[in-house]
Amino acid sequence: MDTNSMFSIMDIIVVACGIYIFYAYYLLVVKKEIKQGILISQKTDPKKCRDFENYKQYMSIRLLALGIMAIVSGGLGLYQDYVGKVDSVVYLIVYILFFGSLIWYVAGVRKAEKLYW
Repeated sequence: MDTNSMFSIMDIIVVACGIYIFYAYYLLVVKKEIKQGILISQKTDPKKCRDFENYKQYMSIRLLALGIMAIVSGGLGLYQDYVGKVDSVVYLIVYILFFGSLIWYVAGVRKAEKLYW
């Protein structure tokens, strides 16, 4: 397996994670369910949330931003692997935004568990 195919596999995994994040967003916003493992830890009981509406408002924007950035960054990587070159500055900016949204999301999850449970 060469380096290019390894990056392709990673990009496919990042896009798949973005799709899963959108599924968790759908469950949170439409079905009003908290998906364990992505929104809260496995040890936390989702039924014991003290203020679901504020929790939903607090986490939904973070979840949506992370899902969008995962799909964009993975899609950009796949584009570069199979279609054509992407300017390195654009590639770097997208990955900085992806990791920034990931850090923002993780910090939000930790704070939300303290605030709403």
